[in-house]
Amino acid sequence: MAVGFLIYTSLGSSVSYYLTVSELLDRSSEIYDTNVRVIGEIADSSIEWDAEGLELKFNVTEGGGTLPIIYKGAKPTGFKAGVNILVEGEYRSDKIFRASVLMMRCPSKYEPKE
Repeated sequence: MAVGFLIYTSLGSSVSYYLTVSELLDRSSEIYDTNVRVIGEIADSSIEWDAEGLELKFNVTEGGGTLPIIYKGAKPTGFKAGVNILVEGEYRSDKIFRASVLMMRCPSKYEPKE
């Protein structure tokens, strides 16, 4: 029984929801300070990179919604406007998403050539 409890509590703290930008914005107040994953596209002309402070600011768009992101860490390879990305972190009441993980998504890489 103790082992079951430990597994349950460890899984509960690591569970993250997958949302689109528009879903997150629709449910924003109930998601504040919760670990979530958001899928969208890096917006044009929104990238600010501070190489000294290792801080990356950008917007992710989807379904007409725009989500400002702040990430502290190394800028991922292939990071550019128009690319699909999955960000994981917390959406706070100041309406800014603090990302702890960035995962570049490139579906064209995995599609068969015609």
